[in-house]
Amino acid sequence: MEVPLRRIALCLTLGLAGLQSAVLPLAAQMAPQTDGYVAVGSLNMESTFLLWVDAYKAKRPSFRIELQPAVASIVVKSLLEGKAHLAPMNREMNAEEVAACTAKWGYAPTRIAVAMDALVVIVNKSNPLKEIKIEQLDAMYSSTRLQGWPKNIATWGDLGISGGNWAARPILRLGRPDGSGLRAFFRESVEMGGKAKEDNKRGVDAMSMVEEIISNQAAIGYGGLGEVFASTRAVSIIPKGGKTAVEPTPAAVVDGSYPLSMVLYIYVNKAPGKNLDPGLADFLRFILSKDGQKQVKANGLVPLPDDLIAMNLRRIGK
Repeated sequence: MEVPLRRIALCLTLGLAGLQSAVLPLAAQMAPQTDGYVAVGSLNMESTFLLWVDAYKAKRPSFRIELQPAVASIVVKSLLEGKAHLAPMNREMNAEEVAACTAKWGYAPTRIAVAMDALVVIVNKSNPLKEIKIEQLDAMYSSTRLQGWPKNIATWGDLGISGGNWAARPILRLGRPDGSGLRAFFRESVEMGGKAKEDNKRGVDAMSMVEEIISNQAAIGYGGLGEVFASTRAVSIIPKGGKTAVEPTPAAVVDGSYPLSMVLYIYVNKAPGKNLDPGLADFLRFILSKDGQKQVKANGLVPLPDDLIAMNLRRIGK
């Protein structure tokens, strides 16, 4: 799925420099706000969240919320410490993170599903690679090869690419920064918790990865659906043990046939039996409305099925 290059402007602020120190302290009790809210969210959810905010403010001009992009580990910490009202995340909180919130608050955070996404393998549009097995992707990025591929993959020839100088050309492997949700998802779903190769290159943000792939045909990386631009291409994935490659189309993401599908969430601190701040609750309902889900689609992501929307509206409450 391609996204026009003009959308690069939406992501130019994704750099990590200074983001961790930009989180502003809030009152511990998160009382109803008169001076705006704060959201600390996963980096690759920034452009979608800003679309939600712009569309919602067209209906509620007085609504104000500051978004501070950060890696997922900082997002969780900000919610836990009361520095964020909303915590948009591109992965689920792990057991340790939920336990930390429960220990501090006396209850677990509330998780609201807001969109569907997929981890996609991204190459230059001129790269000849059309499909890749999950096992090969693991053998490319990890030294342990727990998916079972029999040998290391270091060159494009190891993937069966020939012609020109491709067979002997080294693969430039681009990863994600430590603490990011996409890195955690890749480590769990592709590397199976194995050891990543030490010479994998990790950019500071999504745009540094995209820029390197655009300028280098031998580069490969991974990101969300919204990070595939006009000069790059998503590679179809062959599920483990399968024979047929699956494209990351909206239908394949929703029905789960694409093997690296995932759900995007917004976490909130909502005590059992208590209502959310009315302003936050109304904004979350908008995100799950038809207008809110249109913004999801406009940003290259996949809207939630109706049954998931109904389930998550109940989680928001009154």
